[in-house]
Amino acid sequence: MIRLTLVPTLLILASCASVKHDLPEDKARANARFKKEKPLTTTEVPSFYEGTSRSSNPALSDETMDRHTDEELSKVTNTTDPLIEVSIRCAKEDFKAAFAIASKHFDRYQKIPSYWNLIGNCHLNQGSPRKALLFYNKAIEVSPNYVPAMNNIGVLYSRQGEKQKALIAFEKANRQSKFSKTPRYNLAKLYLTYGLAEDALPIFDGLHTANPTDVDLINSVASCYFLKADYQMALTYYQKIPEAELSKPEIGLNYALTLSKLGKKEEARTVLAGVDDPKTTAFKRYQASVETQIGDGE
Repeated sequence: MIRLTLVPTLLILASCASVKHDLPEDKARANARFKKEKPLTTTEVPSFYEGTSRSSNPALSDETMDRHTDEELSKVTNTTDPLIEVSIRCAKEDFKAAFAIASKHFDRYQKIPSYWNLIGNCHLNQGSPRKALLFYNKAIEVSPNYVPAMNNIGVLYSRQGEKQKALIAFEKANRQSKFSKTPRYNLAKLYLTYGLAEDALPIFDGLHTANPTDVDLINSVASCYFLKADYQMALTYYQKIPEAELSKPEIGLNYALTLSKLGKKEEARTVLAGVDDPKTTAFKRYQASVETQIGDGE
């Protein structure tokens, strides 16, 4: 679901205090600056960032900044909301500014779970998972049923390779809110990593029905049918993906292999030739396997 940087609670408070200490020029001004703002309640803060994404993957764009491009983020003009500003700063990896804004607004947002969740996201993106976990747990402490933090704990464990813990976190988040799309999406993705296409397909299919143009969801449904060896159905979905997206290894390799499995060798070779060079070792190995299968006529 979304991201920010992680500073322990004491560090946030200390940063906030030090800023207030340095600026006052007289006693009256100092007293005014040290006066705490009244904390906001959850009903006074929106639950989600409201915006539209023109990207190829708009399905989850109302729940996470992950689906917004850098260009889209740069065009967001409503920066009067500190949480939106923190989200954008973190998404752009401007962690120092994100933490400074979060620290500045601690008094008002300390009872808002999304505030702690965003700080956790920043820490996770910055590569500090232990700090991130502290802030996600703080969000749940403030609001025990806060689904975004539950989901992000799953993301954290998944990044660390602790798939079983991630599965438990995603399933918990999904049980807590059947209306949140991101936990369902992440749960289905994790099912796919285990090869559980039967479990993943209904989730992806439901999300795709509501968001038929989302490329990632189309590819996910196609991947489920591919794993089920229903290559004709997989092809039906791959053919819905815009040609410009087929160069991505996570799409093009399975599409090429699907064509090959259906006896469409020349088409398979054409698609495979247009796939970009993979950046990860796992995809490089898979690309070599696909090339061998298509080349050998299997």
